[in-house]
Amino acid sequence: MDDTKPIRFASRLMLMLFLILPVPLFAQEEARGVRMVDTIDTSIDIFEETTPMHITLTLDVKRYQREKFKGEYMPVHFLYEINDTLHLEKDMRLKARGKFRRSHCSLAPFWLNIRKADVMNKNLQDIKRIKIVTHCNGSRAYDVYVLKEFLAYKIYNILSPVSFRVRLIRMTYVDTGRKNRRTEGWAFMIEPEEMLAERLGSVAIKNDKLVLASMRPADMDLVALFQYMIGNADYSVAERHNLKILGMPGFGAEGFTPVPYDFDYTGIVDAQYAVPGENLGISSVRDRYFLGPCRGDEAFTAAIEHINGKREDIFRLINNFEHLEHKNKRVLISYLEEYFSLSSRPVLLIKDLKKTCRK
Repeated sequence: MDDTKPIRFASRLMLMLFLILPVPLFAQEEARGVRMVDTIDTSIDIFEETTPMHITLTLDVKRYQREKFKGEYMPVHFLYEINDTLHLEKDMRLKARGKFRRSHCSLAPFWLNIRKADVMNKNLQDIKRIKIVTHCNGSRAYDVYVLKEFLAYKIYNILSPVSFRVRLIRMTYVDTGRKNRRTEGWAFMIEPEEMLAERLGSVAIKNDKLVLASMRPADMDLVALFQYMIGNADYSVAERHNLKILGMPGFGAEGFTPVPYDFDYTGIVDAQYAVPGENLGISSVRDRYFLGPCRGDEAFTAAIEHINGKREDIFRLINNFEHLEHKNKRVLISYLEEYFSLSSRPVLLIKDLKKTCRK
């Protein structure tokens, strides 16, 4: 395989949509010292950037709320403020996504459809839409939930390269149904599954008959222990719930690799609406519950040691994350320290894992 192909694909995904180097520009306008463009050619990979994007979406929010269960796209005007003097504008479409959050959120997460955004780039033909996670509701607590969920993705990036990358967004919404009323909140976009698979030279698996035993043991063990660490019992291989499945190079009889996503029902986020499954026998999502397969002590120890080796990187990520207030960082770190205190005594942790592991 050409080793540069995933890099080229990743960079070209956003080739004519988002980012920022001094490059050829088309359809330019001069307005108040700001150049408004609808095409930008750049080689920057959007998910490699760490600064938040500044995006404004203009739409009829009331209509979006009214039609969010229809599963249909509606128009939205997209404005990306690349810098003080250069803005990118496109007409796009979006539709609500997420089972619970569609019913709970006043501003539900959505798919941003880029397929019909008049992007003349053959390299984008396989990418139709991008997931956007929103702040859901207006209170400050929901902004914090978004930031904590974003960090959950970043933590798993530290643990495994076979993981969804994310990009933080400071999002402004202009509601055309309410006299262009403006609201702001945190959001983030998730790397498209096709882009993830291409980047890793893998294949996205759509088989609905997979079980825990179909997964590569070491990969499944890492995912399951990560989920235990962050307090997530809201995933399933058999139901393909909050896991994407990849066939990594040479997968064949070796099995498949699960890739976790959607972390709002976790102890690390601790959203007020998140409740554990009734059959688990726990009262809070902050109560850790292991859903991984039963293994021998050696296999469990390997996963424990891998995560333990990333402890300082994880805490450094959180402490250096400037968009979360200190008091919220302290709560988040305290929750993770509970896990690492237990994992420093592997015998005790393995004993706890074996209580609920899947045979």
